[in-house]
Amino acid sequence: MTDTNTLDLQPTLTWSDDLILNMDKMDQTHLEFVELLAATETAPDDQILQKFIELIAHTEEHFAGENQWMQDVDFGPGGCHSDEHDMILKVMREALRRGQVDGKLGLVRQLTGELAVWFDGHAKSMDAVLAMFLKEVQYDPTTRIVHKPQVLPEGAPPPECGVPLDEVSPSV
Repeated sequence: MTDTNTLDLQPTLTWSDDLILNMDKMDQTHLEFVELLAATETAPDDQILQKFIELIAHTEEHFAGENQWMQDVDFGPGGCHSDEHDMILKVMREALRRGQVDGKLGLVRQLTGELAVWFDGHAKSMDAVLAMFLKEVQYDPTTRIVHKPQVLPEGAPPPECGVPLDEVSPSV
């Protein structure tokens, strides 16, 4: 197998101000994710699987933290958000398996580029909404304390995945 010339590779995603959500813990975790993703995407073939293992370990911790925050604040669309986390981890683990067992390093490298595209959208949509909500209820991710609990109007159902609360019609 010929080693990919990684000197010519540029990461699909690099950290930029448009990824900042003004929630320090989330922003720091996202910065680390983007850096690990870029290091994996541009790694030489003899290092890509180890870098990908490190990325998966970070991603498991990253997603577990966000899932805990959503649970702590009873975040309405949290089920959909955590389902997306689960799906991404499942795909990453399968790509790792295929890289290790079948030698499909190209698949792992391709997935890192696709993860970059996915993460850019995920951070700017699902994570942005979560960060906005966490700031609204003054949630401290370090202490896990909600300093300003927000209560939905009595009888209002939780919003469905991707549907803003003001667009959810009450059951008749």
